[in-house]
Amino acid sequence: MRGLAKIGLLMAAFCVSCAGNQPKTDAQNGTPQISFDDVSHNFGTIAQGEKVSYTFKFRNIGDGPLQITDVTTSCGCTASKYSTEPVKPGESGTVEVIFDSYGREGKQLKSANVWTNCGEKPVKLQIFAEVK
Repeated sequence: MRGLAKIGLLMAAFCVSCAGNQPKTDAQNGTPQISFDDVSHNFGTIAQGEKVSYTFKFRNIGDGPLQITDVTTSCGCTASKYSTEPVKPGESGTVEVIFDSYGREGKQLKSANVWTNCGEKPVKLQIFAEVK
């Protein structure tokens, strides 16, 4: 019985010593929070076939690293480019939204949903244009 007790104590000591080497969870790393300077942009009147873009700037106002996981756009005429590296607390990043007006006419409202590790809901960015 004594041999089993020693083995049990050694195993318990090993488990306790390994517990300190576990990777930090998101809660231990802090909580990111995204804040955009603006969430909409109006290009005004543009010519049909013109490609226009606007760069939305954001800042991580939380206390953990912020990661953009995806940006989805409302249609095939709209594309995006965004910061792929984690954004540290207090630092900034960008999301560029590009609109191709080829084959479009009249008032246009397009959107891009920015998905992050900040929560379950995306941030919605919008662009407007009058295509002539």
